[in-house]
Amino acid sequence: MNEYLEIANSGYFYLWGAVILLVIMIQAVLFTRLAWKEGKRIGLDNKRMLKGLRAGMVSAIIPSIPIVISLVAMSAVLGVPFPWIRLSVIGSAPYELLGAGIGAESMGVESLGGTGYTELVFANSVWVMTIGAMWSGLLVFFFLKRIKKQYKKIENRDPDWMKIITGAAFFGVICVFLARPVTAGGLPLITVISGAVLMTGCALLIEKFKIKWLREFALPISMVGAMVSAVIFAGILS
Repeated sequence: MNEYLEIANSGYFYLWGAVILLVIMIQAVLFTRLAWKEGKRIGLDNKRMLKGLRAGMVSAIIPSIPIVISLVAMSAVLGVPFPWIRLSVIGSAPYELLGAGIGAESMGVESLGGTGYTELVFANSVWVMTIGAMWSGLLVFFFLKRIKKQYKKIENRDPDWMKIITGAAFFGVICVFLARPVTAGGLPLITVISGAVLMTGCALLIEKFKIKWLREFALPISMVGAMVSAVIFAGILS
């Protein structure tokens, strides 16, 4: 095991991960209690509220599958506790890997977990991932009302422009993540193409054959399929 992974998987990180997870669970319980009280106030009976609670729990499990897959993928490079902390709160796998990579590159290391990825480089990756994620929450906290007001003005003036802006922002973010594997070629490019083919296939099944339940599984299917294809092609190329 690399020396930095001994730190990344240390009991100290697990302890703070457990503390943060406990806070999240307490928040979930408090929000559930508030929702239950509000349901009582507006006249909903227990049976109806329990049905809604069960539906919410089931619908929350499916979108969590990609997060679990991402955790497994990230734990090999960044250890288990820190990705667990990040993905339990506000992080997403693409951002976390991008932030960790930027932290490593700024220290002169080309790949996560590769040659030269020491404890100091790991610490830098952790700081970049953490500080970089702060700003989205701060922007929402301080400027959400202003942003919504500007969005509303644009939407009232020309609704199509809002769709264009949202779509352009989304594709801009995706292109940031895709630029490196596409330009690198080889196995990274094959992995991207495999995931894109699988996602396109799922989209066609959803739209053409109206397989609506596949919507929740399309992302994990594409991710796992891309990983499997990477392993297969790595064996072939070697």
